[in-house]
Amino acid sequence: MFSNIKIFDKTLNMCFKDCSQRELAQYSILFALGTSVFLIILKGIAWFATSSIAMRASLNESCLDVLSSFVAYHALKFSYTKYDVRHNFGREKIEGIVALFQCLVIMYSGFIICKEAYEFFLNPKPISNTAIGLAVMIVSSIAVYLLIYFQKYVSAKTGSMIVMGNSLHYISDFLMNACILISLILSKYFIYVDAVCGLTIGVYVFYNAFIIMKNALKDLIDDALPKKIQEKIEETILSVNGVKNIKTLRTRSAGMKKYVESRVIVDKNISMYSVNQITKKAEEDIKKIFDNVDVMIKAELS
Repeated sequence: MFSNIKIFDKTLNMCFKDCSQRELAQYSILFALGTSVFLIILKGIAWFATSSIAMRASLNESCLDVLSSFVAYHALKFSYTKYDVRHNFGREKIEGIVALFQCLVIMYSGFIICKEAYEFFLNPKPISNTAIGLAVMIVSSIAVYLLIYFQKYVSAKTGSMIVMGNSLHYISDFLMNACILISLILSKYFIYVDAVCGLTIGVYVFYNAFIIMKNALKDLIDDALPKKIQEKIEETILSVNGVKNIKTLRTRSAGMKKYVESRVIVDKNISMYSVNQITKKAEEDIKKIFDNVDVMIKAELS
C-alpha cells in the first residue's frame, strides 16, 4: 500500500539531502501537525453535514493526533539536548517514553470509537449528505497518504521511534478513511454498516497501540539490536586486520541513536600503538553502518 514510488523518493532525496536525522524527524512531525489541523477542519465540516458515527470517530482521532504530534515535536527537541551532569548518557530515551504516551492516546481513541459504535448499534441514525462526506474523505485520504509516505521515508532514514509511533496514528487514520468511504456508500442499503466500520477501526487502533508499546518497551529496557544487525557488526569488526576474535559484543538503542560496545582479541606481541590503531579502525568502520551511533571498542591481548 505504501511501497516505494521512485519519483517520490527522488524528490524527497533532493529536497532533504542536506538535512540531519534530527531535522528530518522534526520536519516529519511538523508536517503531521499541519496535516492534522487541516483534517480536523475538513472532518468537522463533514461530520456536521453527515452525522456519521464513523466520521465523528475519525474527527476524534485527528484531534488526538494534534496532541500527539505536538508532544512528539517537543520531545524530539528535548531528546537531542546534550548530556549533562544529571543525564550522563543524554536524553534519547525520551523517545521511548513519548512512544508509550502515544500508545495510551491511541488506546483511549480506540475505546471512544468502540463505545460510539456500540451506542450506534443501540440507536442507529441514517447518514445524510453522503456526497459531502465522500468528497471530504477522498481529499483526506490523499493528504494522509502523502504524510504517511513521508513519515515512512523519514523512519527509514532515522529509525526514530517517535516518527514511527506518529506514523502508526496516521496509518490507522488512512484505514479509517477507507472504512468511512465504505460506510457512506453502503449506508443506504445497510444502516448498521457505519457502526461495523467504526468497530473495525477501533479494534485496529488497539492493535496499533500494542505495536507501539512493544517497540517502546524494547527501547526502554535496552533490548539488543536485531540479530541481523549484530551479525553485520561482528562481520565488520572481524574484517579489521589484526582482530583475532570478538570476546564480547553489547548493543542497544535509545531513540534514533545506536550504542555498540565490544571487547576484541588481538595479538599480544604487537605494540600499543598498533592496538590503538586496530580499535580505532573498527570503530570507524562501524560508524559507517549507522548515521547516529556511539561506539566503544577495547582490545584484550592474547
